[in-house]
Amino acid sequence: MVYRYGIFLRLGNGIYFSLEDPLSFREVVLLRAPELSTLCDTIKNTPLNTEITNYEKFHGRLTEYLQEYLLHGGYLPAISEYLIKKTISKAIFDIYIQWIIGDILKHNKNENYLYEIFKGINTTYGSQISWNNISKHLSIEHQSCPIKLFHQKTS
Repeated sequence: MVYRYGIFLRLGNGIYFSLEDPLSFREVVLLRAPELSTLCDTIKNTPLNTEITNYEKFHGRLTEYLQEYLLHGGYLPAISEYLIKKTISKAIFDIYIQWIIGDILKHNKNENYLYEIFKGINTTYGSQISWNNISKHLSIEHQSCPIKLFHQKTS
């Protein structure tokens, strides 16, 4: 299993994991293939319109790592489970959902706003996502939707 320092939790099935900030794509690549460190540094420091020597040699692996990253989002427990089982369990997803909800509630936000936004995203899935499109499916006014969810209440 892959771990960084942090708070460790235990699932009922005996898996321990750490809740932390997710790894960046670069960190995941270096975790999976430390030998690509130089290439990662080159990519990071090269302008977009410049060709990178030897990139084609590693393109397939980087594409595979990106597809995996889009599934696990850089979250360590999801990475570990995906590498072992080639799937991510509902238990891992549920933990992260509760973690996100907890973060929102910690900042005195209404949990119902979050659920409404998720419902709006789900309803508009497959089309361009914007506050305007999502707000058509919400009880929250379009202009105040991001403000109500993401800004701190002032005393």
